[in-house]
Amino acid sequence: MFLKFPVLCLIFHCAYCISHHPILIIVSYDAFKYNFFDTKLVPHMETLKKQGTYADYLLNVFPTKTFPNHHSIATGLYPETHGVLGNTYYDPKTKQVEHIGPQMFRYSNNVVPIWRLNEDQGNGRYSGSMMWPGAYYPYQGKNITYRQDFDDNMDWYKRIDTVISWVTDRKKPANLVMLYIEQPDTYGHIFGANAPQFKDMLRKLDNITKYLQDQLESHHIADKVNVVHLSDHGLITITPQTFINITQYMKGGTYTWAGATPCIQITPHKGHEEEIYTALKDASIKNGHFKVYKKQDFPKQWHYKNNPRSAPILVMADVGWGLDDMIEASKKYAKIFNFTLTNSSEFGVHGYDTSVADMHPYFMARGPKIKKQHKVSPFHTVDLFNLFTELLELPQMPNNGTLGNIVDILNDNKQGRYNVGSVVMVTVGGIVAGLFIIALITVIVLLIIKHRQNLTTVAALNKRFPQTFQNHIESQHLLDAEYA
Repeated sequence: MFLKFPVLCLIFHCAYCISHHPILIIVSYDAFKYNFFDTKLVPHMETLKKQGTYADYLLNVFPTKTFPNHHSIATGLYPETHGVLGNTYYDPKTKQVEHIGPQMFRYSNNVVPIWRLNEDQGNGRYSGSMMWPGAYYPYQGKNITYRQDFDDNMDWYKRIDTVISWVTDRKKPANLVMLYIEQPDTYGHIFGANAPQFKDMLRKLDNITKYLQDQLESHHIADKVNVVHLSDHGLITITPQTFINITQYMKGGTYTWAGATPCIQITPHKGHEEEIYTALKDASIKNGHFKVYKKQDFPKQWHYKNNPRSAPILVMADVGWGLDDMIEASKKYAKIFNFTLTNSSEFGVHGYDTSVADMHPYFMARGPKIKKQHKVSPFHTVDLFNLFTELLELPQMPNNGTLGNIVDILNDNKQGRYNVGSVVMVTVGGIVAGLFIIALITVIVLLIIKHRQNLTTVAALNKRFPQTFQNHIESQHLLDAEYA
């Protein structure tokens, strides 16, 4: 009985083992398109969406691929500035095609992602990354406190539990965590967005969203944590009838290929620049379903050409069309997942211009610093960095976003770094900690007194009776009648 009170105090105290700074969890579901809510397969997400602030969609960056967009979300910069120009790209410095790794994200020390900015402020600020693209690697020569590299075998629920453990860590509680889940992108590529497997994946994402909220509530921190749910891009379905073979127009050994449908980066070998461009340009006119751009002609709104990593030539398939890589990818998917490949087989792709509605991701947020039951106009992915710095109360950094685009998301009542809620939380936490220590001392004292009483009881009985009572419970029972 005496142990119940300190145990309850300990549980209550642990609810306040969180950062005294504003807390933010950013959750990304890869390729979750803005209108997947219309499927009616994500009721929990729909409920949470309407409880906080949401936009109909986000305007992401070109190319609408995973790595460029996640890094723009994290930095507030366009790809031509942060240097991640695709899921793969040809690097003129290394003279090879680069895939995900430190080389891809280590473009410039002037690029400071939100997790690095947060932790650099010190004073008990700690960042965590649960598989967020690029966050596993050091920036400015430093790694963040918590980081989990990509592992698609790691159970989603374990990912959430780990994130919660970082936020509630008693010694180094994270006040910023970036959480990435690779679905529904993976199943979208393999089966297309109309397949039952894809729809089942949407249901699973809905359930994991509810699980995150449940864990926040069970740890009594739901009202103290700001949560932003978003995605990097949408998805569109295409079939093999729309695959275009562009390699037939170029001579083998005269170029380097990087990227994937629908935008392919072509780097001609020296002396073959005009030859390759002319061949592709003529083919695009005859075919009518893809376009070819020289670097100097990349559309301004792409914010894509002012970088040495930008390819000299870009081939862009029209919306709903794919290129050579899909010819091989479709065969691989059919073999691995044991289905028959036909002209009507569906596959998901993304990477088209940001003006294409099917490429648009979603956005919703909730928490103590975010307006409730509120809708805002669509805004840009690069604006998110400013939202994060405002929520975390970090200094502003130069970026390509616009602060004015996100202010309507924030609560009207401006909360300082040490707002009333934070002061109350810390004060209550201190009081509870003090009560716990007092209760613990009290229990120890009572146990000592009770132990001494038991020794006295045994001694008294051994004096009155010939046998020796070593068991204090038995001896106490014999004396009960006398004390009644």
